[in-house]
Amino acid sequence: MELDFLKFYSDTPKYTHEPGLAVMEALCARLGDPQKSLRCVHIAGTNGKGSCAAMVSAMLRVAGFRTGLYTSPDLTGPWERMRVDEVNITIPDFACITEQVKTACAGLDEPSYFEKMTAAAFLYFAEQQCDYVVLETGLGGRLDATNIIEEPAVSVIMPIGLDHTAVLGDTLAAIAGEKAGILKPGCPAVAAAQPAEALQVLRDRAAIVGAPLCEVDITKLSILSRSPAGQRISYAGLEDMTLPLLGRHQAENACAAIEAGQALGLGEAAIRAGLASAQWPCRFELMRSDPPFILDGAHNGHGAAALAAGLKEYFPGQKFTMVMGVMADKPWREMLGLMAPLAARFICIAPEGPRALPAEDLAAAIKTVPAKTADTLDQALEKCRAQGGPVCAFGSLYYIGHLRRLIEEDETWH
Repeated sequence: MELDFLKFYSDTPKYTHEPGLAVMEALCARLGDPQKSLRCVHIAGTNGKGSCAAMVSAMLRVAGFRTGLYTSPDLTGPWERMRVDEVNITIPDFACITEQVKTACAGLDEPSYFEKMTAAAFLYFAEQQCDYVVLETGLGGRLDATNIIEEPAVSVIMPIGLDHTAVLGDTLAAIAGEKAGILKPGCPAVAAAQPAEALQVLRDRAAIVGAPLCEVDITKLSILSRSPAGQRISYAGLEDMTLPLLGRHQAENACAAIEAGQALGLGEAAIRAGLASAQWPCRFELMRSDPPFILDGAHNGHGAAALAAGLKEYFPGQKFTMVMGVMADKPWREMLGLMAPLAARFICIAPEGPRALPAEDLAAAIKTVPAKTADTLDQALEKCRAQGGPVCAFGSLYYIGHLRRLIEEDETWH
């Protein structure tokens, strides 16, 4: 079959060796170290990485640069992870790149899924002769496969919260220490608005490695207007900018993107036009306005808090049919506590994969409003239709992306 080559990635475990960069370095060396030819914007953080990446990528494209964008997870297929000027890698190109990576893996300790994918991305962006690559970390920063790049054009650390605590540590300081591992000597860096505990770690690490650190000053952000169609913001002397992404958290993410754009030497026109054209699906995305149908890949407490705040801001007083599906290792009880006050009812679904929380277990934990389960996404949509009224589907991106595609294909939801 045409997509059989993808088994090279999907058949690989998430973890295949002890944490460290040695295997990734060896793999890329066999490929000719393509990452060394790339100028990268390197982005880490707990939440907001992808949104910031989309904004910075848009700014660079508007400025006339050939721009690669590497993000994860994907919504409907891994080809979404590698884009050049907003166009996904083609299947033939992906298959060709994969053969090269597969050959290079022979005889190595097996690279992980993400290492193989990242090596393929580096190779693709180098072959495409990108002027810049906006590079999102997968997990953490210090030991992340993307961190073999040596001199990023700018490093950006988005808001840090408690997530992946089994791997990164169970305190904000510990997690910040891992994220701060992307800071490199002499390379400019941007810190988004952070909890004080995390910010101090970033400051200390930046001082140790000699990375000039620009801190977002959130007091300089003004939200001039907002509606389901978008918002208008001002930040640090840049007045009345259009931002189509919704929610205060996206306005705050935009501040980090603006600082990154300025660190890259982009002018005001490119920054403005980039923000105005930025798109990032399934992040407080309004699929239908009357009644509202919102998709959001909030899959941890930090993300659920931002989603709840957005619902209150844009749809005050409304109660939603909540469609929820999460992985069992996520703080789903905390997420329930944040979202339940805004719910008329829940429809619970299990995303695909062995880590998924069974829908029945999720429904059983909901005590304040009615909770039902759905065996399929189509069934979940039919239950939403039967209930009527506003809908908010959130949780794991592993199901939200597929739900989005179903909604797009069914004109009755538009």
